[in-house]
Order: sequence, then structure tokens, then C-alpha cells
Amino acid sequence: MDIGLNRLDPNIPDPVESRRRASGRLVRIIYGTCIFGLLAVVIIYFGAPLVFLSGPGVVSAARQEVSLPYIVQVTHTSVAPGDKISAGDEIAQVRSPQHDEIVASYMRALTDLAGREADLRIRARVARDSLGATRAYLQLTEEAVERLEAPSSGTSASLSFRIEILNARAQALKAVTSQEAEAAEASVQIESLNALHQRLQQHLDRIEQDFANGRVVAPIAGIVSRPFAHIGQSLTAGTAIAEIFDTTDIFVDWYVPNHRLVEPKVANDVFVLFGNRRIPGAIAEILPVSDVLGAGRGLSRPDRQSAQIARIRFSPGVEPPALNSTVQIHMFYSNAVARTAAALVDFLGLR
Repeated sequence: MDIGLNRLDPNIPDPVESRRRASGRLVRIIYGTCIFGLLAVVIIYFGAPLVFLSGPGVVSAARQEVSLPYIVQVTHTSVAPGDKISAGDEIAQVRSPQHDEIVASYMRALTDLAGREADLRIRARVARDSLGATRAYLQLTEEAVERLEAPSSGTSASLSFRIEILNARAQALKAVTSQEAEAAEASVQIESLNALHQRLQQHLDRIEQDFANGRVVAPIAGIVSRPFAHIGQSLTAGTAIAEIFDTTDIFVDWYVPNHRLVEPKVANDVFVLFGNRRIPGAIAEILPVSDVLGAGRGLSRPDRQSAQIARIRFSPGVEPPALNSTVQIHMFYSNAVARTAAALVDFLGLR
């Protein structure tokens, strides 16, 4: 049976058609958004490398190792990794049997020198004190020889007596010469031993001053990094007890990607992306291959495919990110693109 619909007003829209029209519009909006979003993703993904060079980096700082030239054992620690310290603050307390052995060696050498010096002083004093009597005896023998050889003396001596007198004079002359030489040489040796004694004492004082009774202090102000020695740990000579980051010299090690259109150069402007922050900076230096090979010490490399590292310095007055933070670096290939990107970021409020 046919039922006729009588509309009260022909201008009133049909509710079914209205719902269909609204649903179709929503579907078209969603479909268009997905298509254009996918297209934007493809353009950005494949077009970004043509606009700027992007690669990971690590925020780092100049590091200074604290070590001793002895085999030591850590007996006490005063700081922990991450602590801020000032120059001269105590880091740890150590003991070193090797240092004690070196000090004992110097003490034995000083004792030996003191004994030799005392022996030389005794010999020099004996030689000086007996030199007067020996000279008097020499003078007496010379007078006897003069009387014996004088033609007006009228004395005739036997050959044995003459030999005895001459022998006495020779022995006296030998004794005087020997005592004079011994006194002079002993004085020279004493002076040499005094100079050597002073040098050994200076070395010993410097060793004691540098060791400072096992008190290890920070040479600079900064932040203590890992690794850090533990209580009871024994360390060989030259092994770092601690590493200190110099917070006055913070930079970024940028692992430059191998695939790039333009080679980065010193003084090129870059942007350091850390979260929502865009921090301006510039390339300060391109590290040599030797530094690239050793760049992984203490830090995990975010990109092992990189064969070049550029060191980036932040612009003055900029608050750098935390140390060891992983960041992204953008270097635009042209200044025009960089200005356009900066204007877009300011317009969207992404700073």
C-alpha cells in the first residue's frame, strides 16, 4: 500500500539526506587529511636531506683525569659521580706502598750521604789540624839537610845517617803534600755532597708535597663523571681515580652522517635540537681521524656509522643542555633556507 508523505513545509531539509551529507563530508575530510598527511610525511622524509644535514650528537665538556704516578689503594672517597666540586676540594684518600718504598729509598740515600759527608769532614779536620805539626817537622828536616850539606859545617856524616835524614825529609814532605791534598779534596767532596744532598731533599720534599699524605684533590672546578674509583680498589700508576668535566667548556660532538650533499666547514651555523628547544651554535673544529677513533671513551656513540666528528660551540649567553645528553644537529645548506625555517619556527611558536 502506498503511503503519501505530506510535508508541512517544503523548505525543511530532509533529515536522512542531511545525515548522509554530513557523513560524506566527514569521510572526505578524514580521507583528505590522511592523503595530504602521508604526502607531507613523504615530502619531509625524502626532501629534508636536500634542505639540511641532520645527525646525532652528544653534549660533552673538556675532561681532566685525576691520577697518581704510583700504585695506590683507595681508602676513602669524599664525592660521588654527578657532584659539583671546586678546585682544591678533596676527592679521595689513598695509600701507596710504592710511594713509601720510594720515600724509603730517598731516606737511605740521604743517610748514606750524611755518613759519607761526616767521614769526609773528619778526614778534612784531621788533615787540617795535623798539617801544622807536619809542616814543622818538614821544616826541621830541611834545616837538618841544610846543615848536613853545608861545606862550612866541618862535620862528616856516614852514608847511612845522610840517607836517614833525607828519608825523613822526604817522608815529611810527602805527609805535608798528602794532608794538604786530602784537606782540599775533602772540602770539594763535601761541597758536592751538600749539593747532591740538597737535590735529593728537594726531590723528597716535592714527592711528599705532591702525595700530600694520600689526599687527592680536584685540580679544577666541575662535575665528577663516571667511572669513579671505589673504596678498597687498587689502581695501577696512571689509572684515573676520577674524571672531572670542566663546566666552563661545554660543547657538542656531532657525528656527521656519511651521506651528505655539502661538507661541513668550520664557522658554519647549526641548530642544536634538544626536546622542544632550538639552540644556535657554530662548528668550531673538525676533529682529526685519531680523535674520531677515540671519541667513544666514556660515552656511548649514538651513530656508529659516522666517520667524522665536528665539534660545535654554543652561541654566547645560551644555556646548554645537560652533559651526556643526546641531541640532534641541523645544518642548513643555504642561509635563505635557514632564515625561512627560523621564520616558520617563530610563526608556529616552536621555540
